[in-house]
Amino acid sequence: MVISQSLAHGLDVLFLYDTNVTLLTVAEISKRLGLSQSKTYRLVRTLVQYRLLQEKRKTAQYGLGLGAYRLGLLAQQNFNLPEIARPVMKELSLLTRETVVLTAVNGTKGIVLERVESEEPIRYSLFQPGASLPLHCGASSKILMAFLPEKEWDRIIEREGLRRYTSHTITEPEKLKNHLREIRERGYAFSDQEVDRDVRAIGVPILNGKGELIAGLSITGPAYRLPKSKMKTYAKWVVEAAEKISSYLKEGSGPPRESREAPNKTINSAGKTLKKGQTRRKH
Repeated sequence: MVISQSLAHGLDVLFLYDTNVTLLTVAEISKRLGLSQSKTYRLVRTLVQYRLLQEKRKTAQYGLGLGAYRLGLLAQQNFNLPEIARPVMKELSLLTRETVVLTAVNGTKGIVLERVESEEPIRYSLFQPGASLPLHCGASSKILMAFLPEKEWDRIIEREGLRRYTSHTITEPEKLKNHLREIRERGYAFSDQEVDRDVRAIGVPILNGKGELIAGLSITGPAYRLPKSKMKTYAKWVVEAAEKISSYLKEGSGPPRESREAPNKTINSAGKTLKKGQTRRKH
């Protein structure tokens, strides 16, 4: 399929924005995309004309415009994946006692679609819906990249790089590719302190009927509550939850009405070795 390069570059500009990046100058956009400033300026002005971007004249910065807002509202009305997934995510969070996150691919990054936070005092709680994530590290992101076509991997690596967050982050392209193949073969991703110290996670794909990636489902929590010896058990639970969400999507319906309410909590809290209320950074 032939893709219009100008259209692709315009979309790349829009995909730069997220909850952490709301305003950018032409120079910043040019640098991030590796385009000349003259070409970037023409792209930006076209997007302004269609109200997808708007300019803050005092600072010469650009943010998403009313046109993008309108499209976002329309997409939200038609995109019911978070709504369908939320009851299943609540059940999984109660079962595992950990924070559950729904992610998807957004350009060359991951994006958080939904989050159900753990009820434990010590929890991983900074996964905000709309936040962007690097795709090369962390189970919630690696599971997305692993199930993309391999031809996409080089584009992601070239565009985003392989930033090192901890000593556990994979920063060598070939090593990462082999690791992603292992994840795809195994069916789930595991991360051990790849983005933040003392944090582990398990991620699985949500696939459509053709085996194509729709989204990723993951649990994240403190390492002491997610021991390596229990990874297969936790992975089995997350896989079952992802398959349940996938089946609801295929049927075009959500969970049964009684399942839409969060079940009564029957699992006792445990492992509270840190100060109450302390949280971990995002993974």
